[in-house]
Amino acid sequence: MDADLTSLIQNKYDPLTGVYERFAIEDFARKLISQKKPFVFMLVDGDNFKNINDGYGHSVGDKVIVLIAQKLKAAYEGRGFVGRFGGDEFVIIVPDVQEYDDTWQICHQAFTQFETFTVPDYPAIFMTITMGAARHTKDGTCYEQIFEKADKALYRGKQKGRSCFIIYLDEKHKDIKIHSSDAPGSNSMQLHNTIFSLLAKSDDLKKTLPYLLQFFTTTLMIDHVAIQGKSEMLFSEVYALSRVKEFSYIDNALIQLNVNKSTSIFYMNDLRQLAAVHQEALMNQCENQGVFSLFCAEISYGDEFYGYLRADATVTLRIWQHEDMDLLVTAAKAIALFLHFQKKTLEDYA
Repeated sequence: MDADLTSLIQNKYDPLTGVYERFAIEDFARKLISQKKPFVFMLVDGDNFKNINDGYGHSVGDKVIVLIAQKLKAAYEGRGFVGRFGGDEFVIIVPDVQEYDDTWQICHQAFTQFETFTVPDYPAIFMTITMGAARHTKDGTCYEQIFEKADKALYRGKQKGRSCFIIYLDEKHKDIKIHSSDAPGSNSMQLHNTIFSLLAKSDDLKKTLPYLLQFFTTTLMIDHVAIQGKSEMLFSEVYALSRVKEFSYIDNALIQLNVNKSTSIFYMNDLRQLAAVHQEALMNQCENQGVFSLFCAEISYGDEFYGYLRADATVTLRIWQHEDMDLLVTAAKAIALFLHFQKKTLEDYA
């Protein structure tokens, strides 16, 4: 790398993490652009970091931020330049890379670092990252364009469930609209209303449940959503872009062992969590179907148990978000109410 270029950012460090400060990286990117040099520009966001700050305090949050920075520096030592954008967000530049396959390898380097992420004295903290990447000059010829494309890719990664990287492609991502911070509340209200509207279309769940499951796969981009009865899978919808197409019943008894009694749900972000709690039977059933992350909500009313609303993520981990789980739980409870007042079971509609 040209010494004049690297001198732009020398001694311009973020005081907490020791990586470069935000504006140093921005100046570096603009200089590369002015010289028409190719590079990959990546935005990185810690997943669910707010939960760590809220649950453990900001001092522990700062420790996590430092550890994220160290992982990213280790991934790109001697090859790329890591800067802190703010909070738990980072920006990375890797020069002399532009082709898609090379960019994929560059992004993947960071994720190998996060396969083992531990915080000393806080073994329960589970941290992953989401990354959006854009390329100069493939995706833009000025800093603002490159940043916007990387931001859209990052946003798409968050929509997919986090713990992934997305490389911007115009044909896939150009129409993405990044919602403002005041949008989630009204959006949540609309999504809840859609759940009830879909279920209210008919008195026959056999007609409405397929539409509800399709709504979840497409809106939340979940690989597979299903309704399990007492002994078999009764309704199933596979997302069109899911790499796994075949799913089967997961033993309700194995799910029941892990259900939180106060919330009536069970979820795992990472299949390896089951091994840690000696749930090998459930782990094997998930593994055989390619299920990496699982969410289950009881369909129950009082003492009446009807089955589970089940959601699966495959190939890569999915970090289940509270707003997504809220929608799935709402649907499970609405189905249970319907069955209770109709005095029927799920099997009656199979």
